[in-house]
Amino acid sequence: MSCVQPSQIMINSGGAGSYGHYGRSAHPPPHPSLLRAPMPPHWFLTDGRRAEHVPRPLGINPSQESFPGITFSTGGWPGVRVKDILKQKVVVDNPTDAIFAHHGWRATTLALEWPGFIPCTVLDPSHYRFETVISGRPITRQEFAQQIAFLVADVYNRSKGKPVARGWEKWSLNENGVRPSDVIILSAHYYRTVWIPELYVIE
Repeated sequence: MSCVQPSQIMINSGGAGSYGHYGRSAHPPPHPSLLRAPMPPHWFLTDGRRAEHVPRPLGINPSQESFPGITFSTGGWPGVRVKDILKQKVVVDNPTDAIFAHHGWRATTLALEWPGFIPCTVLDPSHYRFETVISGRPITRQEFAQQIAFLVADVYNRSKGKPVARGWEKWSLNENGVRPSDVIILSAHYYRTVWIPELYVIE
């Protein structure tokens, strides 16, 4: 009778518990948003899974930002999953940083700019204005990540069953397309009047 070795039943040989996982976790890559260059077309999670960059409007990349962006990472590894933020299962690195304090703002605007999304109302729900000061204190890096995650989930809920712009069907936000649980937030960048996040979708 032959025995089954653990390596033969491992669903993801590069996942948690594998040598590859520990090797990657111990040596996280530099955050791509800090390189002031277009974002890479793909990104890898610590478990080895690959994610694809969500296309941004022409001219929108970190090299064109108005001032340095805000990055998100966990355990030193760039990126945080929307579902983990929504379920409060993860805390980003440097979560209590008062990231907007030096701007002196009371509010600012976040624009998802999801490819193919067609607003069904006069006011585009993918553009969201929120307060940057709550109860007299500036919001934190963790709270900003929550705002981005909430907006992804809200636009997803508004998009279900709705058409997308021709040519962008791959990026449809629905149960058979992209779901919030597939989305990774790497950073957010300010372009003149709005913050636009850099997002990836797990393949």
